[in-house]
Amino acid sequence: MVARRRKRSKKWISWLLILILAIAAAVMIYLVWDNYFNDDKKKTAPNETETPAEQLQPEIKEEEKTPEKPEEKEDITQYDGDNPNTGDTLSGVVTYAGVNGDKLMIRVNINQYLSGGNCSLRLLYENDVNMHEEMVEIVDSASTSTCAGFDVPAQKLSSGHYSIIINVTSGDKTGTINGEVNI
Repeated sequence: MVARRRKRSKKWISWLLILILAIAAAVMIYLVWDNYFNDDKKKTAPNETETPAEQLQPEIKEEEKTPEKPEEKEDITQYDGDNPNTGDTLSGVVTYAGVNGDKLMIRVNINQYLSGGNCSLRLLYENDVNMHEEMVEIVDSASTSTCAGFDVPAQKLSSGHYSIIINVTSGDKTGTINGEVNI
């Protein structure tokens, strides 16, 4: 007699896998669902059972705090220099000197506020040869003044290095402003 082997049913393994997958899916759905609605509640109204961030910080007793001593600051006196309007001499700077198109343009800023006067330009060529002289009025600005501007025709000048000397006169005050330009 031949012994028959009994075939075991493996259906229970497939049912067990299906049950485990169903439980895992249910847990995932619950977590996603719960997280979604908890975020929605937090956005609309704060939950009273939650602890505010202030309560989460460790409490520090008043005795433990070291009192901060206010530092005594020195009075700082701002010094912007001497008032340029009180002296007898006038000063300033050449703010622009260059050829623009067919003109040598020279612009000057005077450090003092002047309501009138004139600026006298002398252009000296390389070996102190006087090449050009011109005079313009002083134009007042908010807190400084400027010369009306010098526009020298470039065809009157040779190429090379020039010294710029501007004598400024207003009332009984005078001053000289120097600069240089290469053409």
